[in-house]
Amino acid sequence: MNTYTLPRNVFDILVDTFKDKQKAEKFASAIEEIVDISVKKAEEEIIEKKELVKIELKEELKNELVTRDLFEERFKVVDERFKSIDMKFESVDEKFKTLDFKINILIALTMIVLTFANPTFVSLIKEIFGK
Repeated sequence: MNTYTLPRNVFDILVDTFKDKQKAEKFASAIEEIVDISVKKAEEEIIEKKELVKIELKEELKNELVTRDLFEERFKVVDERFKSIDMKFESVDEKFKTLDFKINILIALTMIVLTFANPTFVSLIKEIFGK
């Protein structure tokens, strides 16, 4: 900690005022000690205020900002929703695969029926196997 020392011109004024160098020295020492104590108390108060402001700011930010726990909790909820949507899409995909398979069977059966219902094809078959 820095100690305060009266400037030389101020000390000279005290010597002129008291007309005694020892009295001026004692008075100057008392003033310097008062200033040092005041500075020390001011520093302590500043440190206390700083800690209080830190605590208040931390509490205020905690109330205003999303905490990590809250973020992770909300992220889990969103993640669960996406998983349920993914499961629904998987179900829809399976239904489309089943529908695709049924349509392919229907197309094949339709082609077979149209082929056998075609009179030219029927006469060709009769000609091939009828002999």
